[in-house]
Formats: sequence, structure tokens, C-alpha cells
Amino acid sequence: MRVSIERMRIGLLAGAGFLVLVIAGFLTYAHYRTHRFLTNLPRKLGADIQQEANSFTWSQSVKGRTVFTLHAAKAIQHKNGKYTLRDVAITVYGHGEGDRVDHIYGKEFELDQAAGVVRAMGEVHLDLEAPGKAGSGGKSPNGGSVADHEAELKNSRLVHVKTSGLVYMQKLGVAATDQEIEFEYNGLTGHATGADYNADDGVLLLHSNVKVNGLDHGRPVLLTASKADLNRQSRKVLLSQAKFVTVNGEGDGQSARQTVEARQATAFLRPDGSTERLIGEGGVKVTAGDDSQVTSQRGEVVLNEASKPESMVMTGDVRYTEENSLRQANGEAGQARAKFDGDGHMQRVFMTGSVRLNEKVFPAKGAKASSERVLTASAVEGSLANDGKGGSWLRDAKADGGARLQVVDAEKDGKGVRTSSMRGNALTAHFVMEAGRSRLSEVHGDGATVLEQNGANGVVQTSSGDTLGVTFTQPSSKASGNREEIASAVQQGHVVLTRTLPVKGGSPEIDKAVAEMATYDGGTERMTLTGSVEMQSPEGSLWANRVVTDQKTGDALADGQVKASYKQGGQGEVVHVLAARADVKKASGAAIFYGAGGKQARLWQGSSQIEAPVLQFERKQGRLTARGAGSGAPMAVHTVLTSAGSETGDRTAGSSKESLARRAAVVRIGSCEMVYSNESRTAQFTGGIKVESADGVMRGQQAIAYLQSPSGKKDGPAAADAGFLGGNVEKVTVSGAIEVEQTGRRATGDRLLYTAADGVFVLTGTEAQPPRVMDAVRGTATGRELRFRQQDESVVISNGDASGGGQRVRTETRVKRER
Repeated sequence: MRVSIERMRIGLLAGAGFLVLVIAGFLTYAHYRTHRFLTNLPRKLGADIQQEANSFTWSQSVKGRTVFTLHAAKAIQHKNGKYTLRDVAITVYGHGEGDRVDHIYGKEFELDQAAGVVRAMGEVHLDLEAPGKAGSGGKSPNGGSVADHEAELKNSRLVHVKTSGLVYMQKLGVAATDQEIEFEYNGLTGHATGADYNADDGVLLLHSNVKVNGLDHGRPVLLTASKADLNRQSRKVLLSQAKFVTVNGEGDGQSARQTVEARQATAFLRPDGSTERLIGEGGVKVTAGDDSQVTSQRGEVVLNEASKPESMVMTGDVRYTEENSLRQANGEAGQARAKFDGDGHMQRVFMTGSVRLNEKVFPAKGAKASSERVLTASAVEGSLANDGKGGSWLRDAKADGGARLQVVDAEKDGKGVRTSSMRGNALTAHFVMEAGRSRLSEVHGDGATVLEQNGANGVVQTSSGDTLGVTFTQPSSKASGNREEIASAVQQGHVVLTRTLPVKGGSPEIDKAVAEMATYDGGTERMTLTGSVEMQSPEGSLWANRVVTDQKTGDALADGQVKASYKQGGQGEVVHVLAARADVKKASGAAIFYGAGGKQARLWQGSSQIEAPVLQFERKQGRLTARGAGSGAPMAVHTVLTSAGSETGDRTAGSSKESLARRAAVVRIGSCEMVYSNESRTAQFTGGIKVESADGVMRGQQAIAYLQSPSGKKDGPAAADAGFLGGNVEKVTVSGAIEVEQTGRRATGDRLLYTAADGVFVLTGTEAQPPRVMDAVRGTATGRELRFRQQDESVVISNGDASGGGQRVRTETRVKRER
């Protein structure tokens, strides 16, 4: 955007070149002086002439002040009443104009007194003092011939005019010529073909081929127009099809040349002849070199007394374009206004009406664009700084009304592009000058701000909030190219963040988060959300005080009062998790929850729950792992599962097991680690376990709990999708150094099967260590397999196989002694 504004400034400053129109004003003044004198000449010649043989001199005074003096080498009166004057020199003295002195001279003039016509026979020369310059104080010049005035041409205060075929018609008050007109002033030369001058209203019309060229303050300039209309009384100059070209001596030879064009240009002059205001209408075009230009329907420039621009306005479809091997730029607006300092350097620029500015920067000729910026807004205000070399660069810019700034950069690996866009009710940008180029440094947004980042992998991350602050990296070497990457971004106030991940052959996957503040780090490409963070995805929701997300992978780190909710397979009850912090892996669908400060992470679904230092939830595999924070932490995992319950009531004579109703109960399991599989609906406990139920307490090295699905199906797809940790405990198997404790009973063995529906324990052992049940009343029983229940006093002993072989049964019975 700097170059866009700078080119506009250079082009508009070129408009100041219209100051050369002052010269045309001087020409008007010369014709006015000449023809006023010639109008009165016939009458004066007939009334007051002193004739000599070969020369005569005639002067006219008004109230003691000399108005003009005429000197001719010879005057001849013809029989037809006409006069021929030869080698004529006329001096006209100004009145109330700083004692200005003008000179008119030529070889021969013809006067027709009866017709009121004065005709110059051959060339006519005029030497006019520039307005505002001190004159000769009313003194006549020395000599009267053309040669006597050649020295005056060296005086930069004089405008020298030359023409021929000049005819003055007294009755019409018009002087005209169809011949070429030339003038010189201070190194500038002007030309035109044909002219009309009206002495009554002071209007001079140059018919065609108007051209002025030369040096203006050391700069080559060229002004052309199809015609010119100059009004001395109203101090206004009107040019048609005007074109002004100047070379400022700066730049690379192309940008050093500026051209200003308009179908109609108007210059308003001050009393001293300097230009006060310039207006161009219809097809206004300002061109810098061969690669950039600004166009509009109307342009206006106000100049100070030093002929420096004070302000500028361009209106009506304002457009800017530039294209070369290093950059492409274009812009448009309904109106553009600019303010300048006392030296004519642009300080501020204002653009309104659907403003759009676009710039592409190429790293090398023919290469693809490595950086692009697009700014759109209802209004843009820019502040410029002087570069110390006669130019300006954009330092600050503010865009209002639906402002949007888009930055497109090549990825670091060069294999794709990344697009970042910033929106807001108002955007303020700060630029810095680096290596001769203005670079975007900071952007601040207020009111309904949005930051959108599109990666080369198709991932789109969008955040919205009340305020936005973005800083950009500043490349330190050529290797970094022209990229303007986001270094950091901070968004505050009701922040809503969405991450859209394309899914091949399906609908995009959308993750959403809300927070009070979002901070983006461009170096790590991570977004930090703080303040009542809530994240939502197709898998579930997560709440935390702080969440850090990886923009590339979608992974997240959450800490501070973490809470999560998931639903496995779209069925069953919701799984809830409470933890101190969490690590979410987007690609694998895994989430690891951690406890802290002696408080464990907790997961529950319905009446089932797990507490552990670490909970690892793997959504895709339908697996949950609970473990301790490290080794040497026995029984760190605590699991609570529901079961069919235990029998209600007491066994009485005549009752049967089938008639006893069971009530719902829970099974509590302590272990070092637990792994649950939703596919097999089993939970495996290792590292030393303790199982507590209404039917007793079991201890061992490992255990497996089998869960029924809520629908009652024990296997098949329906059971696998029935819900995470849903359903009752069907049975529990325990192995390794088993101990069972019941009221008044203790049992040991190597393997145990517990069925929750009927509360039956089936205990087995090894050849060396057979299972044992020890009853405080009935003694000890052992055998190959022992089957017992909490509600029964009996133990069923199985001692062999179908053939009758097997271990020997041993029963020890204790009889209570009476005292």
C-alpha cells in the first residue's frame, strides 16, 4: 500500500506543474497592453503628432503620469488615409501595478483610421514584466529598435512574446491572429497557433496547438493543450485536452517522469499571477513513468504562495494501477483527498466510497507472487512520512466501515500459500521502512473483529472477538523473501474460534471454541485460549481455564479445572471427565487427562466411574486406560461399576434361590492400571487388585470385568456401540494369589470367577495350592473347585471329572463347645 499512496502523491504533485499556465496569463496581459494602445493610436495620431523627416516620437500623459510612449523611425500617411509606421517601439507604463513597464516593438505597422483596424506587417515582439516584479520606475528604455531590446531577453523578469499577422478591430474590441505565437520566460518556451483577444473582458483564446516546454526549477517540463482560454479579469485559465509532463530528476528514469492529463483543466490565478487552484475535469489521469497511473473524473489541487500543493481532491471513480516485473498494484475509491506540508510533501490521505487497494510483490522477475495484500473498507485514512529524498511512504493507515485486510504469503517450504485476513469495524495498520520498502508491522482492530487463517493443507481457522492486535515478522535477509507472516495475534472479548478440517468425500469437520482471549504465536503456530474456555467438536466438548491448540494438527493442551464430555458411537449415556489438565490428540482421537495436587482425574458415565492420576481416552479405538502417575503407586486406580446386585431378604425354609429377588449394587475395584475396551466390553485390572461388592471382597494380581450392554445383548455390533462403560457387570474373573473375604468366611485360591447376577463365587487353585474356604463355624473346605455364595452357609465342592477321578476332598468342621 505504500507504493500505491506514494505513486498517487508523485502524480498529484505533478499537477503543480500547471503553474506554467501563469505564463499564459502573462501573454494575456501583453495582448491587453498592446491592443489597448493600438485602439487609441489612430485617434491620437490624428490629433497630436510631431513629424520629423525620418522619425517621430509621441507620448501620452494622464494627470501628470506618462501612460505610454511611441517611437517610430518613420511614419508615412497615404492618400487613402492609412498610415505606415516603421521600426516602432512602444513603451507602456503600468498604473497601480508596481510601476510595471511593458514593451511592444516591430518592423512595420499599418493603421486604417476609418475602419478602426491596426495590422502588424510581419513579426511583433512583446516584452512583459512578470506580475509582482518591480518595474523600471517609469523610465523609458534606451533605444527604440528591435536590437535595442535584445539585452532585455536575458532578464528573467521578462516574458518575451513573438507573433505575426496581428489584426486589431477597434469596433469589436478584438485582436486576432491565425499565425503561430511564441513566448519565452525564465527558461520556458511556449507556442500556439492562432489567437483572439477581447479587450473589453480581457479574454484571450489560443486556438490550437498550445505547447510550453523548458526548465521549471531545474526540471524539464512540457505542457500541451488543444486550445486555451485565458481571462485576465477573472484570473482564470481554461485548457482543453491538457497534458503536463515533468521529470523530477529522482527515481529510476521511468518513475522520474510524471504526466497529468485532463479533457479540461482550469487554473485560478492570484493577483500576482501565481496559481492558487487547479481543477481537472473529465478523464483526469496522472501517470508516473510507464507502469503506474491514477485516474478519476475530477481532480482539484490547492497551492500555497510558494506554488507548493496544500491539498488535493480526486472524485468520481478514482482508480490506481501499477505493473512491473517486481510488483503489481491497483486500487479504487469514490473519492481521494490529501493534505500536504509546507514543502509540498503529502502528510495525510483520505479515501472514501468502497475503497479497495491491492498489491502483489514478486521475489524475482517471472516468479510467482510471494506476497499479496488486499484492503477493502468504506473509508481509509493514511498518515505519511518523509523519506528524506523528496518522497513519502505510508506510516499509518486506518480503515473504517467493514474494513478487511487480506495477506497472502507463500508457505515456508514454498509448496503452497497461506492466507490471513483481518476484519473489523475499524482496522489501524502501522508500517515500517525496511530496505527501501514499506512493510506491514502491526494491525489493530476494534468492533466485531475477525482473524481468518487458511493453510495450504485446507485447514481454515477463524476467530472473532471485540478487539484484535496482530504483529508481523520483519524479514532479515533476502532468503526470507517478501513474505509478511503473522508473528503474533491477540484477540479479546467474547472470542469465538472455529477450525474447519476438510474431509475427503464428506462434509467438513468443524471444531468450535469460545473464550475471553485468544493469543496466536506465528513461530509455533499455536493458539492459546484463556478465560472460561469451551471447546466443541463432533466427539464432544471440553471446558478449561486455558487451552493451547496447534493450528496445523488440531492438538490441544488444556489446564485449570478441566471438564470434558464425550459420547461414544452416538449411543448410550454421555461420558464425563474432570481433571486438572488434559492433552488432546486430534489425529488419533486420543485425550489424556491428568490429576494434580493429590486430586485424581475422574471419569464417569451414568453410575460407573473411574478415578486415577492419569486417564487416557482413545475415541477411535473405543479404549480407556487408567493408570498411576508413575511406578510404585499401588491401587492408584479406583473403578466403580454397577452390577445386578445381591439378594434381598433372608433365606428361609422352603424358599428357593430363583425366588430371591436381587437389588442393584455397585462393584468397586482398586488397581494399579485399568484398560477398558468398548469393543469387547471388558475392563482389565492389573498390578494388584481389590474388588469390593455386596457379596464380598476379592484380592488378587489381575482381574477382568465383563459388562453387559444396556440392551441386554452380550455380543455383536449392537453391544459394541451400546455406549462407553454402559451396562451392568456380568461377571468378574480374578487371578493370582486370590483372597476372598465374606462375613464369617475367608477363601484363597489361584483363580476366581464371580457372577454378579447370582452372587456366586467359583474358586480354583493349583495341584500344589488347591482352593480353600475357611468358615469360622463350619471349618475349612478344599477341593478342585469350590462354589459358594455370601447368602449361603454351604460350600459346594467339586472334586473330579465325569469319570469319578479327581482330588480328594477334605473338610474340617469346628464344633462350638458349650461351657
